[in-house]
Amino acid sequence: MGRHLIYRTLLVGTWFLCCLLPAAAQENGTEIVLGFSQSLETDDNLDLDSVSQGRTSFASTGLSLGLSHETPLDRFGLTASTVLRAADGPGTDSGLDDQRIDLTYDRAGAQSAFGFNASYFQSNIQFLRPLADFENAEGEIELPPDLDDLNGTGNRERYRGGLEFELGRDSPIGAAFTTNYLSLRYTDTTDPGLIDTDRFNLTGDVFLRYAPRAEASLGASYRLFDEDNTQQTRRETTTGYVGLGFELSPIWRLDTQIGYTTIDTREFGVVTRTDGPTGRLDLERDMPNGTAGVGLEQIVTEDGDIRNFLILRDLELPTGSFGITFGVADSELDNADFIGSLNWIQNLPRGQISARFRRSLDFDDQRGNVLRTALFLGYFHNINGVSGISLDAAYTITDEFDDTIDRANFTAAYRHALTADWALSAGYRYRMREEIEAQRAQSHSVFATIDREFILRP
Repeated sequence: MGRHLIYRTLLVGTWFLCCLLPAAAQENGTEIVLGFSQSLETDDNLDLDSVSQGRTSFASTGLSLGLSHETPLDRFGLTASTVLRAADGPGTDSGLDDQRIDLTYDRAGAQSAFGFNASYFQSNIQFLRPLADFENAEGEIELPPDLDDLNGTGNRERYRGGLEFELGRDSPIGAAFTTNYLSLRYTDTTDPGLIDTDRFNLTGDVFLRYAPRAEASLGASYRLFDEDNTQQTRRETTTGYVGLGFELSPIWRLDTQIGYTTIDTREFGVVTRTDGPTGRLDLERDMPNGTAGVGLEQIVTEDGDIRNFLILRDLELPTGSFGITFGVADSELDNADFIGSLNWIQNLPRGQISARFRRSLDFDDQRGNVLRTALFLGYFHNINGVSGISLDAAYTITDEFDDTIDRANFTAAYRHALTADWALSAGYRYRMREEIEAQRAQSHSVFATIDREFILRP
């Protein structure tokens, strides 16, 4: 059965389930949210080519459904959405796009916890806003693995699933198990770097709490990367480790871990092995207005070991939060580089300002050791009770051995509540992409959207 047929079957089933649910659910923590939006946009370089092929204008009708059910013990969430787009100009065709479905379930008991999530997302690459939504549930920057190749035209499908299970949360002996799966599929793409990949992670830990302030752990992790390229790359990474964490005093904490990593990479049917010791040490201290600490880490990669040293400081502000880390990363292939992060949120009398920054040296399964920098800035201001303006900017830099890729987004938008249910937003968007020895590609677009949400509590 084709992926689109599977998705549409799930989507129809979701709508059918939600139509039946009100008859069965009475005052049981259930909420249904129906969304509708209609937008018009024009872009002078939709494909983000170095030389624009012309202006593209399009009208998009969006439909969404959200279902949540919550009890004192568990929470269930299901969302589905799609966009019907009519386009005129180079770079795209009319039809259904941005098809998405997300399923989550969490349950917590006195000594155990269980969580499950699954999602599917399909989009035309030229309509992806690749720097707009790269934050995880903790508000940290999380860039997708195919960010640098999201260029040109074509179709992208993302399948994601995860499972978490924990036992003995406050017992002398406990265990935790997590697994995640990510699959990326592409069709009719113009960027040769977009290749089908599968990623799978599995981690298991056993905990021994032998004293009120001490905990030992024994664990193992397995990571699989499979790429449908010419070399038929398949990489398996296995790590075994032991850890120890304890409170040195009421305000000092120490967490250590020592392990050994083995990486087996197969290309053209030939397997090569890389292995070595890994470890980390984190020392943290409570401060009057937050926490401070230092961290050391060694990571084994196929491109050489990476060693990180970081100093961290978190501040509790009266009207916001501020967290910063800074340090150096060293690898066997390059000199030491500055790394760090920033997470700052400041609530204003009539709005909010935020800044998020991340610079890290990581192993990319397709590119090796890569230095990535990302900066997000946001500002929102309430003009009055029914209107406000927002400014959002993002910039990322990927530094590889022989290439550098810069990407940028900027959006300025005005939103006005027409009624208690209807809202109108309009704005301007700028996008940029640049590589070494390649001409900068830019696009400018203007948009207007009207939307409404219907909330049902059966």
